[in-house]
Amino acid sequence: MRKNTLITFLCVLCTISFALGQSFSPTSSNQTNIIGNPAGSVTINNGNVDQNRAPVAITHSASQTIEAGITCNSGGIALNTNLAREFDLENDFGIDDDFQVTNVEFAIFPSSNTATTFPVTVNLYSSSPAFPGGTLSLLSSTVYDFTTADAGTIVSVPISATVPQGSLLVYEISVLGDGATVFFIGTNDDGQTDPSYIQAADCGVPSYVDLATVGSGQMYIMNIVGHRVIPPIIVCPSDLMVDTDPSDCGAIVNFADAIAIDPEGDPVTVSQTMGPVSGSMFPTGDTVVEFTATDIDGETSTCQFTVTVTDMEVPEAICQNLTLDLMGGSSVSITPADIDNGSTDNCGIVDYSLDIDTFTCADVGDNTVTLTVTDDEGNSSTCTATVTIEDNTAPEITCIGEPGIFNILEEFEAATIPSGWTTIVESGADDWAFGSGDMPGSTDDFPTNAAIFDDDAAGSGQVNLVRLLSPVYDISAAASADLNFDYSLQDFVGDGEISVEVWDGSAWQEILFATEDTPPTSLGVTDMMPFANPDFQVRFTYDDNGGFGWGAGVDNFALNYELSTSPPLEVALDASGNATIPASDLIQTVNEACGYVVTVGGPATGGGSTTETLETTFAGGNGLDGAMFDIVAINEVTINSFDVNLDTGITDDVEVYYKSGTWVGFEEDAGAWTLLGTANVTSAGDGLPTPLNLSLGQTIAAGDTGAFYVTTTSGGMNYTDGTTTGAVFASDDNIEFLEGAGKSYPFGVSTFDPRVFNGNIIYDVGPQIDSDVSFDCSMLGENEVEVFVTDDSGNFSSCTATVNVVDITAPIIICAGNPGPVSILEEFEGATIPDGWSTTIDAGVQDWTFGSGEMPFGPSFPTNAAIFDDDAAGNGEINLATLYSPVYDITGSNTASISFDYVMQDFIGDGIFTVEVYDGADWQEILFVDASTNIENTGMIDMLPYLNEAFQVRFTYDDEGSWAWGAGIDNFQLDYEVTDITAIDIPLGPDGTATIDPNSLIQSVDEACGISTVASDITEVSCADIGTPMTITIFASDASGNIASCTAEINVVDTLAPEVTCPEDQSVDPGTGNLFYEVPDYFASGEGSALDNCTDPVTITSQNPAPGELLSDGVYTVTLTAEDEYGNVGTCTFELTVESILGVDDNSLSNSISMYPNPADSQVTISNKSDVALQNAVIYDINGKLINQYDLSNMQGKQVIDVSALATGVYVVQITGETSSVSKRLIIK
Repeated sequence: MRKNTLITFLCVLCTISFALGQSFSPTSSNQTNIIGNPAGSVTINNGNVDQNRAPVAITHSASQTIEAGITCNSGGIALNTNLAREFDLENDFGIDDDFQVTNVEFAIFPSSNTATTFPVTVNLYSSSPAFPGGTLSLLSSTVYDFTTADAGTIVSVPISATVPQGSLLVYEISVLGDGATVFFIGTNDDGQTDPSYIQAADCGVPSYVDLATVGSGQMYIMNIVGHRVIPPIIVCPSDLMVDTDPSDCGAIVNFADAIAIDPEGDPVTVSQTMGPVSGSMFPTGDTVVEFTATDIDGETSTCQFTVTVTDMEVPEAICQNLTLDLMGGSSVSITPADIDNGSTDNCGIVDYSLDIDTFTCADVGDNTVTLTVTDDEGNSSTCTATVTIEDNTAPEITCIGEPGIFNILEEFEAATIPSGWTTIVESGADDWAFGSGDMPGSTDDFPTNAAIFDDDAAGSGQVNLVRLLSPVYDISAAASADLNFDYSLQDFVGDGEISVEVWDGSAWQEILFATEDTPPTSLGVTDMMPFANPDFQVRFTYDDNGGFGWGAGVDNFALNYELSTSPPLEVALDASGNATIPASDLIQTVNEACGYVVTVGGPATGGGSTTETLETTFAGGNGLDGAMFDIVAINEVTINSFDVNLDTGITDDVEVYYKSGTWVGFEEDAGAWTLLGTANVTSAGDGLPTPLNLSLGQTIAAGDTGAFYVTTTSGGMNYTDGTTTGAVFASDDNIEFLEGAGKSYPFGVSTFDPRVFNGNIIYDVGPQIDSDVSFDCSMLGENEVEVFVTDDSGNFSSCTATVNVVDITAPIIICAGNPGPVSILEEFEGATIPDGWSTTIDAGVQDWTFGSGEMPFGPSFPTNAAIFDDDAAGNGEINLATLYSPVYDITGSNTASISFDYVMQDFIGDGIFTVEVYDGADWQEILFVDASTNIENTGMIDMLPYLNEAFQVRFTYDDEGSWAWGAGIDNFQLDYEVTDITAIDIPLGPDGTATIDPNSLIQSVDEACGISTVASDITEVSCADIGTPMTITIFASDASGNIASCTAEINVVDTLAPEVTCPEDQSVDPGTGNLFYEVPDYFASGEGSALDNCTDPVTITSQNPAPGELLSDGVYTVTLTAEDEYGNVGTCTFELTVESILGVDDNSLSNSISMYPNPADSQVTISNKSDVALQNAVIYDINGKLINQYDLSNMQGKQVIDVSALATGVYVVQITGETSSVSKRLIIK
């Protein structure tokens, strides 16, 4: 507002007035003041009795006289102006009902004028809170066209608006200046009850203020004309609550109409204006029923009530059982629809839920699942179903050392991310989802569950970038590899893309990029070999490009690759020559979602069994009704039947009883035994197996003992006398059969032990399954091992691994003569006599045997042994045989001992077993056995009293001229410790050289797998090396090429005596008339000679009888002796017969005289079958010395002479008769 305008406005406000007389035209003399406002008045029409509905004029002005005028103007010309007054109908005017406005009035100052008409807008508002400042809600608006004729009057403008009870009514007049019209609102200051408000931006009042703010006290004459609104009074029935009718999803409901009255007493019409009529079927839930009352004035009132129909009927839940296969995955999911079998409800089921919907390997088997069905009212019921989870897929495996073919398939069937898969949320909050195949924004869904990113579900405003990553696969050694998968993309106005990349070992390489809508589509088999590396991986990335897209999905991920043959697994043996590794070490890869175990020998679930037979013996020799015995299971076995040894001609029932544990102590306790089976059999003959053909099925667990009682009912069962009750009589890899007892039937008081059941034990044994696999020296090199992988459900697969067994431990060798402990063990495991050992047969033809531990009778060795089997030699043989150990130099030892296992089995007292050691001069007995024994160990026997450089042990068996069983030894061990270095003598051979045998210079070897090659740095010595000690290095290599060495001191020695050559045996005649023969010098004559390997010529010679010695008639042994420079003495002998030429009588006597026995030990018999009378017998030793003589003059045909005093040796007996004589050789043992 301009300053001059405001001055004019104030002046006008102060000076202009007008009369109020025409503002009301009363139609009745009845006037009352407006309630609460003494300045107000109300006019009641004539004849209108209902004053409550009489029209009233509501005003804030006590006087309706126009005294002044107010406007915003410029030179009297109206500017844009809004004029307003507020009416609090309830608090200021006592109108506590709705109020119906019919007219509004406002005064126009007399000086107002217009050329034609001027529009004035009238607006009625409700304000909350109070005006000004409250929110205005327009109730009604109209336009009044002002003319100059209206100046100085109060005009009435028709307008209709209903003011709700308690509302604040704002009455506004809006004047828009046209640049020509003069308009002032009429005012009067008398008795004003509320301010007047003005808004005129052109006059500096941009928003409503009261007139006092702009310095004016004049108040607008603005009145409201209308009447109270009093509708009829209506009352509805109370709310109704009913249950649904049986089997219906609703209820028939009856109710009364509403009741209404008019406070003015006029008739009222009531009608139902909402909801089903009484007697109708009402649906479940709340239904509003409304009635409306209308009076004669058209005033209406409504009332409502609610009919609540409640469904209290529970659904009927019906389930069905379900069987699912994990199909090689780690989990499988179900939906309620899989379990529902037609559940029903009267109003329909709105929710189906399961307490368990995902199953893993841990749930294989039967699972109880509860289905809950719920209707819209919340009523629910349940049923249960059995969901059987099966894993029928065998593991996919490859072994080390074989090609591997892998077919990886991920179908995303589970409701959770598969095992090994991961996701990364680069941007946003949502992630890949599983358990559905529904694609957002498309009807082209995956036919089965898939991996889906739902960008639509993430909501508008999210920026999403998410990745799905496969497990890592090592395809670095693959011969081929390819990839395929299904994918789908749904973009939205260009937003959204999917990319697929593979990791090539250093970077991600893109193999797919899509930005357009794509229904589920297969990528197609794509070669992955360009990307092969140990960490191959696939990642799927969805990016919504910052927009609000639909999403993407992936399904049926298939990676197929084949690995080239891998190198064998190398297993190194330990120092003992053994190695044990887990069977799982032989597996290269396993594709198995559930748990699994790795075994060798068969799958972990076991496998087909084999039938085995263990024979005890059929030797018989004793018998009664039956036999009790124990069987110890080394591995788990099932005893099925027996063959027995029955007397010939027997037909009888044979009963088989069993008890767990031993029979000992339960011989007569029938209650402790269980009858397993009975067979009626006829004997196949004494000493022959008679099958029982039973199917006993008695299992004995590994390590357990089971007792059997196999008995006839009438006798005739054959068994054999034993040696020790409970001793192992027969065994194999799976069972041990123990010596038991003979029994009278049934469980009688007669028990005879030890006795050996005769027969066959027939049993089944399964494969020997182990989770470890062992290797030893016998398996050096490449071995194929079948490996089994069995999953938790018993499905199994097998493959063959290649294992290269290596020995990386070098031998430990000690050369002979070096100080330190030496341990020599001979276990006789070979089938022939060990190296260095030897035998002699002093009587008979039977020799010691090797390659078996079975003794001819009684307990046998558990492993191979050295055995003399006198029984096998046969009846009538006289056997005396000796087994010799190698020779050991144990001189200088500070400890020395031997031990061995032995057994002796005599027969009725016949048989002797002796053990002797050589002490350097003679054999010394250390063990003498002449009665049967079990297998026993001697313990350590001290050998210090027998130390010498040619120590040796000999084992002699003598059957004493009878037919005995035999003897055996095993596990011979010699231990000694050398304290000083001892040079080893190397004797030269006949040619003056010696080839070094390096084995002979090794004192001890510690090499589990044995030595394959032995060598030395000195290979040959000769006579030139005698007298100079030498150091020799011995090299030993095992089969794997591991090398060890040691050194030894050697002395080259000549131990060979000269080779002396004698003339042939010769007879000489002393010559006619000579009683004696003069012995010549045989070396000098050249008839005798001496040659030596290292001494040439041999100069030290001698002869006995010496040259020149005179010999009488007789037979003489002539000894020629030669000695080399190293003291070795060699001899040879020949027989020299000095015999005078005899007559015919001499020859006759020689043929008629005999001596026996010869050889002899204590006496000899001389027999004379001639007619020549004998005179004497003279005995000479080999040197011609007279030893003894005997008188034969009284001899008849025979005479016994005593020679017990003679030492062992060869003698000459000169027998002389009356006319002749004869010489005989006599050998004394």
